Amino acid sequence: MNERVKAAAELYTGGLYCSQAVLGAFCEKYGMDRNLAIRVSFGLNSGVRSADVCGAVSGAVLVIGLKHGDDKAVCNLKTEEYIRSFREQNGSIICRDLLGCDISTPDGKETAVTNNLFQTRCVDMVISAAQILYDLGY
Repeated sequence: MNERVKAAAELYTGGLYCSQAVLGAFCEKYGMDRNLAIRVSFGLNSGVRSADVCGAVSGAVLVIGLKHGDDKAVCNLKTEEYIRSFREQNGSIICRDLLGCDISTPDGKETAVTNNLFQTRCVDMVISAAQILYDLGY
């Protein structure tokens, strides 16, 4: 496992949210302080707190912006490439689809906790998100 991918997994299992873990593992390579990265990506977790786009994917898109944000066309193409890759590998980019429950609801969150999804499936999504970034050259 690549060091950045490993770092993302460790950041997540160490208590950060999915979005924070992915951005946190790559941010310093692109000149962003990790503490700032953790703060700026805080609200993206759990599908922007609504079980929509997976926080790990959102964190990865922020990494893409750090690298390509000075060129709209390139950044858009690289983001689309990333989204395609993540969707092909995982079947969706939507948190509730990836987990099989809607963690923005009390029942969905209870299902996720009962089934240990935050410690299993979410770790898998963080690793996948970071690995795809690495494979694409980030």
